[in-house]
Amino acid sequence: MPATATPTTHPDFQAEETHLTHTIRAVLRQIDAWEDRDRNVGADLETSLTLADNAEEKAAMLAVHVKEPYFGSLRVRIGGREQLLYVGKHAFLDLQGPHSVVSWESAVGSLYYSDALTWTAPGRGQAAGLKGTVLRRRQLDVQDRALHRVTDLYDVDAGGDTGGREAVLLSRLSEAATTGMRDVVETLQPEQNDAVRAPAGTAQLIQGAAGSGKTTIGFHRLAWLMHPERAAERARPEACLVLMPNQVLAAYAARVLPGLNLQGVNVTTPESWALSFLGLEKMDVTDRTLTLLLQDRDNGRRRAAWRRAKALGDLRMLEVVRRHLARRLAVNVARLEFALQVDLRGETRSVQLGPHDLQGLLDDVQRRSPLEGYRSAFRTATLERVLGLLNASGDAEVTRVTRLLAPEVTALTGKVFAGILPVSEGRRIVSDEATLRAAADGLLDERTLDVLLGDPLTSVAKPRRSSADVTEIPLMLAVAALLDGVGRREGREVAPYDHIVLDEAQDYAPLLYALLARAARPGHITALGDLNQGLHGYKGPGRWADVQAALGGEARARLTTLSRTYRSTRQITRLSARVAATYNRAADVVGVDRDGADVMRLTGEPLAVLTARAVKAIQAQGHRNVAVVTRRAADAETLAAAMRHHDVDAQPILNEQARYSGGVVILPVNLAKGLEFDGCVVAGADAAHYDPGTEFESRLMYVSASRGLHMLALTAEGPLHPLLLPPDDERGTFAS
Repeated sequence: MPATATPTTHPDFQAEETHLTHTIRAVLRQIDAWEDRDRNVGADLETSLTLADNAEEKAAMLAVHVKEPYFGSLRVRIGGREQLLYVGKHAFLDLQGPHSVVSWESAVGSLYYSDALTWTAPGRGQAAGLKGTVLRRRQLDVQDRALHRVTDLYDVDAGGDTGGREAVLLSRLSEAATTGMRDVVETLQPEQNDAVRAPAGTAQLIQGAAGSGKTTIGFHRLAWLMHPERAAERARPEACLVLMPNQVLAAYAARVLPGLNLQGVNVTTPESWALSFLGLEKMDVTDRTLTLLLQDRDNGRRRAAWRRAKALGDLRMLEVVRRHLARRLAVNVARLEFALQVDLRGETRSVQLGPHDLQGLLDDVQRRSPLEGYRSAFRTATLERVLGLLNASGDAEVTRVTRLLAPEVTALTGKVFAGILPVSEGRRIVSDEATLRAAADGLLDERTLDVLLGDPLTSVAKPRRSSADVTEIPLMLAVAALLDGVGRREGREVAPYDHIVLDEAQDYAPLLYALLARAARPGHITALGDLNQGLHGYKGPGRWADVQAALGGEARARLTTLSRTYRSTRQITRLSARVAATYNRAADVVGVDRDGADVMRLTGEPLAVLTARAVKAIQAQGHRNVAVVTRRAADAETLAAAMRHHDVDAQPILNEQARYSGGVVILPVNLAKGLEFDGCVVAGADAAHYDPGTEFESRLMYVSASRGLHMLALTAEGPLHPLLLPPDDERGTFAS
């Protein structure tokens, strides 16, 4: 059966249509049963109300999927018997007939996406250990309770692979862009499925080119982790964290949450999360390094700023912070003594701990580096030492004495940690030469010390209000993590996140990775990135091995490389890969063979004229969502105003507070990362805007050129950037 067969020519279409009708009836019957409160009656009123509420919640969750109860089916053979399984976004058990649905997150659901044709049944039941065989995989295009198309992806009776998977993928990729990230449950490709289902409890690093589906994989992995089959590794939505590079992308991506039943997951930026954890929400966040890189043409200053930012996020800085805190605490403890008297079993007993004793307790705590932090651990250790010296025994006596001791020990703890605050200590470490040299002795070389003590950002203005720069936030967070733990706040306690997803993972400092590893359950980090897109590489690692080191080594952090990119047409993918290949590892990237329009190259007239013409040309092809990408925010603001004189109204996205709502937008490249549009215009695509001699500029250009799904235009008043000129076989595609 050809993969492109129309609905009316597929021999099983009518049978599948009948099955769909009966499945929808079975689902509605189950919903009615759950919503009937008279059926949900318990032994008493409270039990009845609980049962009814639970049933209504189940009904509400299932009701969302009535219009599309499933999207695929599997015909399998296991234990000598053939079975037909239907796969959907939500599991449904038909107690009265053969119309059950298995969820895509289940182990059985994985067979729909995999290339594997055999498996061994897991578990401990009668089926455990049985060998199974996939006989057919079928995609069912169901929309609004109607079956529109049947496509066989694999059919043993038709000779195996039909080419249907690629046909379905190309059909979906040809659809228009939306104003939010979409789930790809129906079209997950085998390598994406493997990344989603990588073993829980082991950190996953996923390298993939622009358009390989990295961000989507991160959200789908969260949904997979929340399935009951994950058992002890199962995650809860409210205990999961997704960090994204800016608020524009965070808002764009968060729209996928309801479709994957991920409501409650916190999606934010690393800076917003860190400042919220530190209780500094009102602080302004700056990125003066990025400002300098985008605006300053002096490559010497740019290199100095890049090196200092890299040094601030170096993994070794965690040990520098540890040493600094040890010295600061030792100064406090040297002045303290702890003495008190307690009435115990009819006699007064005295306890005295001098500076030497207190320092011993503190040394033991710092040596253990407990996840709850030095402060809490020191308080607990002091209580235990005093109880031991008093020889308190019996639960009742220990409880009474602990209650008496608690205020005194709390007051002592306050004195030990007095004056040590994350912001001031983080800044003191890298601003005071004597402090830095003492803490980094034998750890950092002289060149790194000089880089840290320098200030290449003097030409970049600071905000008048209290602010924190993105490059110094990891140091502040390190101080807080060591003193008081790091993770998810539960009242006064700090608990580990069930799972943390890091998008654009190439832009996170190794120091931040080490802290996030403390903030999550062991091994529960998924990091998705592309070293080719390191616009903020001054914060990030030089290689994934640096991240693996921060997460505990290769055994605890597995690296997976996605080999395909799905976003763009062949023409766009070829150009962007050519740009990336000049500075990094893009040669192995393989695009989907989806043909599209030639890249438009418009030169020789004012930029506003050319850009407006390009936007209109893209719109004339029926594309609604179009992005004009500039190098800087100031360029976007100026060009937006100029294009209005040429009948193009582009919504400016100039900062992280703006939101993408569709239509024509204009935004700087640093805010375009992660977003995708039907068409993209790179405005100012020339050497005057992107310095050909600087790798960072090529990275900017790569991101700009890889935003479009279907069409790409390059505009410049003068000659185009050398990397954007067409190869010999594309000559003749210029327009003016």
